[in-house]
Amino acid sequence: LRSTCKLHPSTGTAYISLVRSSFPSSIMCLRAAITATMVADKKDASAEMPPGGGFSRRRSSIAVFLLLQTVVFAATYYPQKIGLIKFRPADTYCERHNDETDGKCTRADLFAFQFAAGLMLFYLGLVGFNSWHISRSAHTKIPATPQGRIFGYLKEGEDMNVAIFCFQFWDLVASSLIPEHSSFVFLAHHAMATLSSYLSLEYQFVHHYAIFFGGLSEFSSIFLVFCDLEVFFPAHMQEDSFYGKFIFGCQVIFAITFFMYRVVGWWYVSVQLWKDAYYVLSKGIVEKLRPGKSYVLFMFLAADVILGTLQVFWFYQIL
Repeated sequence: LRSTCKLHPSTGTAYISLVRSSFPSSIMCLRAAITATMVADKKDASAEMPPGGGFSRRRSSIAVFLLLQTVVFAATYYPQKIGLIKFRPADTYCERHNDETDGKCTRADLFAFQFAAGLMLFYLGLVGFNSWHISRSAHTKIPATPQGRIFGYLKEGEDMNVAIFCFQFWDLVASSLIPEHSSFVFLAHHAMATLSSYLSLEYQFVHHYAIFFGGLSEFSSIFLVFCDLEVFFPAHMQEDSFYGKFIFGCQVIFAITFFMYRVVGWWYVSVQLWKDAYYVLSKGIVEKLRPGKSYVLFMFLAADVILGTLQVFWFYQIL
């Protein structure tokens, strides 16, 4: 039989075509095939990944994001608190947490929280939507392989992880101080998302999936920001007004996009994540490319199931 070494047109890996040749040439071809496959694996893992831990490398960006959220919170909290601006929250929230100033309920904490959190939700949702659907950089800048999706470096993915970490960590701290947001479920969700984004950033894992789960999934929350303003301006009291119709429209779009990205989309992408994770774990690729860090991938998978289940639970509550 003669063997010839060829490259697979779609994967770039080598394979052996046997026609008629000698045994030594077949061995040489086999070695060439193995070498080519190893090269392809390294390419899939994106060798251009920046050196060093991502978290320490992006400390300045993290500090800026955290400071920005705090400044926005303060800039909206104090004017509402001292009466420079007068937004009347719904009576329900005044009964739960009365923080009257000059005899009037302000709930400046809720008011400021919506602005600070809304800023980050806009950023995450819009950047995620652009990267996943418009520029498609989440798909085109890495190899379309399990190695590429799990280990491929994406500048957009790293930027996204910085923003996710800052938003979720800040939200975790702020929510613990606001009664309406301090439930165990909400705090656990923020803690898990904070940990996942830290691990993805520090050890350079799943940039592709971070853009979807931490970015695009927040696209629905852009409309939720407007819906939550009903806390301060009850739209049901003025249904015939433009504001009331605007809030109603946001509620409908929020429910639709939540179902699209956080229920159907979440589990659809999760199936691909689990397939990719099984491949790189079963082939020993994780230990080759991230020695001693297999546990990180297992933590991502656990968080994916827990957070995905929460999305279904929250959608049930929306209905």
